[in-house]
Amino acid sequence: MHSSFLLLLVLSMSASAGTINVRRGLACLVNAPGSPRFLRRALAIRSYTPVLRLSSQACCLNSSDNEEPSPSNAYGDYRSQCLLPSITLAVRTLNWDAARNMSFRECVRLYGLSQSIGLFALLVQSFLPWRIREIRCLIQSLVHYCGNAGEELFELAPMLVSKLGGSMTLLQVYAAVIRTFVESSMFEDALLTYIEAKKVGVELRLCNFLLKCLVKENQIMYARSLFDDMKSSGASLNVYSYSVLMSMYTHGERLCLEEAFELLREMEMNGVKPNAATYGTYLYGLCRSTQITSAWDFLQDLIQRGCPCNTYCFNAVIHCFCREGQVQKAIEVFNGMKKCGFLPDVHSYSILVDGLCKQGELLKGYDMLDEMARNGISPNHVSYSSLLHGLCKTGNVELALGIFKKLEDQGFKHDQIMYSIIFHGCCQHLDLDIVSDLWDDMIHHNFVTDVYDYTNLIYALCRHRYLIKALEVFELMLEKGVTPNIVTCTIIVDSFSKEGLIGEAFLFLDKVHQSLDMIKRGYVPDAILYSIIIDGFAKALELQEAFRLYHKMLDEGVKPTIYTYNSLLNGLCRDDGLPGFRKLMRDMIGEELVLDKILCTSIIACYCRRSNMKAAMEMYKKMESSGLSPDAFVYTCLISGFSKVRAMDGALLMMEEMEKRNIEPTVVTYTALIIGYLKIGDENQAIKTFISMRQAGIVPDDKLSCILGVGNDGGDSDYYSQKAKDVT
Repeated sequence: MHSSFLLLLVLSMSASAGTINVRRGLACLVNAPGSPRFLRRALAIRSYTPVLRLSSQACCLNSSDNEEPSPSNAYGDYRSQCLLPSITLAVRTLNWDAARNMSFRECVRLYGLSQSIGLFALLVQSFLPWRIREIRCLIQSLVHYCGNAGEELFELAPMLVSKLGGSMTLLQVYAAVIRTFVESSMFEDALLTYIEAKKVGVELRLCNFLLKCLVKENQIMYARSLFDDMKSSGASLNVYSYSVLMSMYTHGERLCLEEAFELLREMEMNGVKPNAATYGTYLYGLCRSTQITSAWDFLQDLIQRGCPCNTYCFNAVIHCFCREGQVQKAIEVFNGMKKCGFLPDVHSYSILVDGLCKQGELLKGYDMLDEMARNGISPNHVSYSSLLHGLCKTGNVELALGIFKKLEDQGFKHDQIMYSIIFHGCCQHLDLDIVSDLWDDMIHHNFVTDVYDYTNLIYALCRHRYLIKALEVFELMLEKGVTPNIVTCTIIVDSFSKEGLIGEAFLFLDKVHQSLDMIKRGYVPDAILYSIIIDGFAKALELQEAFRLYHKMLDEGVKPTIYTYNSLLNGLCRDDGLPGFRKLMRDMIGEELVLDKILCTSIIACYCRRSNMKAAMEMYKKMESSGLSPDAFVYTCLISGFSKVRAMDGALLMMEEMEKRNIEPTVVTYTALIIGYLKIGDENQAIKTFISMRQAGIVPDDKLSCILGVGNDGGDSDYYSQKAKDVT
């Protein structure tokens, strides 16, 4: 038997034979091979002795003598206890505050079961028919008294209904009970209550309610079992039933598009016509699985067949195209929606504005906002946030700030996200006065500034070289209980490094470790922080300290990055540290780091400075085989290296490679080549190269002008032109 139907077997046993048979059935299924875990939980729930057992003739109470108090004794208790006056106050004044803390269990302890049922029935009647939430709360107290679904609850519920005198039906009480169990994640009990409710003719509305609750809680097996039971019970499933179950397959943690499509086919076979919501749910699943072409084809097919659609259907496809970066296709769907007579809503426009802005189409995004206004649709925070983010991202922060202020002048209330976007942009590009004003505005509006905002402010201060102020903000951050992240620390360490304060950077990190539990939180100095400090040491040619930190990094299990190695290699190149260079290269190979363009360039430059052209060319070939394209700087390094060792054939070959790849030589490139020819005494070739440089519109720099004895304006170029003619 399939596991999804095991629960129905147990539930059926419950409906026919009571709680004892439920326990037996559960026990059998739990012991069966491959029984699901939820059955073990259900057995555990049912296995303990119930607090209360009810029969049709007598009730056992939670009292010392297990006898119901006599009316005379109960009357004395009423006057001596404080609960009855509260009930009286709640009934007479409909004051929910007087009734909200009343416990059915406490009521039974004081007044006995039958009296308590009567009192709670009186409370329920008082709040009918409008105070639905309060009524559910009262019924919830009864459910908690029983503990779970079983004989106790299923006898108590009809007793309550009989006391209500027709004010509520038994099905309505069971609906409230089911809701209570679902809200407490007691799904087995909710389904057992559903089986009990079937005895009195459960309505499709209640079935759909339970189905929706189970789907919402992602209880796939329970939901599918209930749906199958609804079909087998002869219930006329409606479009809502199918749509709810379909949403489980399209919106849940696990996508099940095949099952969703089978539901669509089943609906058609059973004569249940899908509505726009059903199709929209299926389209959402297709888009979520990035089957965007299938989604668009499906939507077009619906339109051609005249099937019901709505704006949500189109929005799902528009959003998917934008998410995949196909904004033009999204606009095509958007225009198709209008042609079909569907008016785009604020979500349609907002999705497109966001997609256009993310692709840098800011003017089109702004035009879309303008179209919204012309059509009487007010842009929301999402629409404006997308535009502001796009402007800030492309460096148009002043324009973004102008729009931000204009909206504010027009009475638009900015939310915290919009403030954070514009604040980030201003911190990156504008002056500190604007940044300070925005910060004050955020505080004035009672926005809770988070680590992201503090980090932006610290970056702005460091960018303007106000390191002391940045450290003050860091201290304020700690005082406010906001924990810095690795980016915050990196910005400050980088600022220390740029100021040449390497020792202070170490002290700062030590202070961070002492004042915060950053190691426990996972905020240990990572490769970026280490690399920044290593780079500072390397640039200062304090290579001993740089390598000490490098080895500390390895000891702490932090993997060096390309940036780390690049800094160390450059330092070694400048300090003529060839043995260390080779050792570092072996470390890199051992780490299996993927070479990037910057690192390859550094290595080639280093070998060329050392006149090791064989190693330089090996790295050049490795660079090409890795799919990395050499630029003008790489070729200039190689030409300079070959010229230095007077291997002009190699230098000329590199120059020809540059021409083939349409890479324009710089004045430094030509200078290196000319110097090489002069070194080997080939003045004619040096002159030709100079003329080629002038024809390319490149003016000689001071170094080359001094070597050739010409001015920076190339005033003596006629002499060299004549020399070139003589040579040819």
